Amino acid sequence: MLSPGVLFPAGYLLLYLSTNIYLNAEFKNNLSKSVNKATGNTWHISIKSMKSGWVLNSVTLNHIELTKTKAHGKSESADNSAITINNLEIPVPNLEKLLFSSADRTLSTNTVCEKILNDQHFNH
Repeated sequence: MLSPGVLFPAGYLLLYLSTNIYLNAEFKNNLSKSVNKATGNTWHISIKSMKSGWVLNSVTLNHIELTKTKAHGKSESADNSAITINNLEIPVPNLEKLLFSSADRTLSTNTVCEKILNDQHFNH
């Protein structure tokens, strides 16, 4: 049970599962705040789920929905429709460091935010 052939895969699986749990909890909240800040609170993002690649070098976002926030005192117009992206895979180097470094968390959040906002589906 304590051989490297068992310990390494068990450790890697634990890191992989922990990263995915973090992505679907705290990272999604941080990403939402980052998108709000980057767009001047004019867009809201909703993400159904996120998962890391098996090699921990990318993040796949499933069912991204961007909606324009409603301005106070103004009626909602037709240009406020939601933008939906079914799947988006974003390369994120050193994803395994996400759980251990706040600088890497911030950098990864900003990288994912920029990719979503610069994606061809998003025109504001």
